[in-house]
Amino acid sequence: MRNCLAIDVAKGKSMVTLISSCGEVLIEPYEINHSINDFSNLLNRINKLKLGSISVIMESTGIYHRPVERFFLENNFKVFVINPIYGKMHKRNLRKTKTDKEDCFNLVNLFLTNTFKEYIKPEQLCLDLNALSRQYFALDELCVNLKNRYRNLVYLCFPEYELIFKNNTIYSSIALEFIEKYPHADIIANTRIDCLQNFFKKHNFSYWKSKPIKIKEAACNSYPSVDMNDETVSNLSQISRLVNEYQKAIDIIKYKITCLAKKSKYFETINSIYGIGEFSASIIIAELGDINRFNNIKELTAYCGLDPSIKQSGRSIDIHGPISKSGNKYLRKILFVSCLNIVRLSPKCHIENDIEIYYRKKRNEGKHHYAAIIACTTKLLRKILALCKQLDK
Repeated sequence: MRNCLAIDVAKGKSMVTLISSCGEVLIEPYEINHSINDFSNLLNRINKLKLGSISVIMESTGIYHRPVERFFLENNFKVFVINPIYGKMHKRNLRKTKTDKEDCFNLVNLFLTNTFKEYIKPEQLCLDLNALSRQYFALDELCVNLKNRYRNLVYLCFPEYELIFKNNTIYSSIALEFIEKYPHADIIANTRIDCLQNFFKKHNFSYWKSKPIKIKEAACNSYPSVDMNDETVSNLSQISRLVNEYQKAIDIIKYKITCLAKKSKYFETINSIYGIGEFSASIIIAELGDINRFNNIKELTAYCGLDPSIKQSGRSIDIHGPISKSGNKYLRKILFVSCLNIVRLSPKCHIENDIEIYYRKKRNEGKHHYAAIIACTTKLLRKILALCKQLDK
């Protein structure tokens, strides 16, 4: 006889119930907090029943289900973490009743009438890589917002900075430190040239003599949007420091994740693909986790959200709709960037690459540039899966 412990997870608390396969309610639904005492009390109640096999089922709820999952895995229970979409699609009645107790009964019914894969905890290497990957993307997103703010403030305080530090050099460490110290044109105009030269000399800048002269001349002829006593100037100084700190933190994470990913047996295989560097390979490994959990390419493309949406109405059916975008957006992003690099670099290096050839084929069929790149990401994903599976044989 199978017994199912259904857990409807919320933030900091959960509704639990234990029901047998014949429908007997062994533990009436009640609420517990995610604390050691409540978990221990629940475990004692289960042990007193002296049951055989007990399976735990819960929905994946971001980070809120993680303590519950950890507790039952450490106590050797069979744990099933399912996609919330399954629970939403599977309703016990046609009424729109939705309570925590009702959701528990719904999970039990879903478990007893369907087959799910048992949750297998990933290796610690996969967990560490995934944690670093998510930290990188979080900091990178914040840094992009700060850079946009920084660029706007530079235009208000000293627009000529963009002519002196061209393109992305305005985000370089030396430019950020200089702008933090001299955030306004009038401040530079009132500063002696030897002080400006000493700043660049201390940072081992090759043009430490000529660069300050250009900056001084531009500052004396500049007419900023605000005066040097405006709060915008102090904001620019603060933003410059923050951007510099975030970029240094991101560089440290990139170094750590690359060093850690090199311990994976798939690193050299994925890195050997033309157009995928060490960092891109590290992110792919971090977001894929254990690639053996995917049985075929369809499961993997669905996980990445690259599977096409299918719409049918009567005799009309569109099997080549836009991608679902319901999967891992971070993995989808790094695959997209990798394909862009392959398509851009292959013609310049005079290398015949299957991804680039496939891109040209799609373009010749009349596909838009981005549609062709998306098609290439699926092909690249197929290639990664094939190489990794071949390595495991």
